[in-house]
Amino acid sequence: MGFEQRYDLDAIREFVMNELSNQNGLLPDAFPMTQRILTRQGVTCGVFYCLHGPRNIRLTAVFDFDAARVLLYDSRGQRTCSYALSEVVEEVVTTPHAC
Repeated sequence: MGFEQRYDLDAIREFVMNELSNQNGLLPDAFPMTQRILTRQGVTCGVFYCLHGPRNIRLTAVFDFDAARVLLYDSRGQRTCSYALSEVVEEVVTTPHAC
């Protein structure tokens, strides 16, 4: 089974966009966000997200498939939050909360 079938990547991307925006006082969807598939020894292991904010600020997140966690980072690369996938799925349905 491929990673696309195991995870709702669209919902996770939306969650990441909203959380990074909320944590940094930005309007969701006001700035572009890119993503890249991460591989380890040829096997897909996660997704790297980068929100390209104002004044060249880059906010990042990683969805780690093995740990089933979403890790959020600030513009200095320091981790700000970590969510279990079960929290992310729940948060996509409900409203986001602060760390």
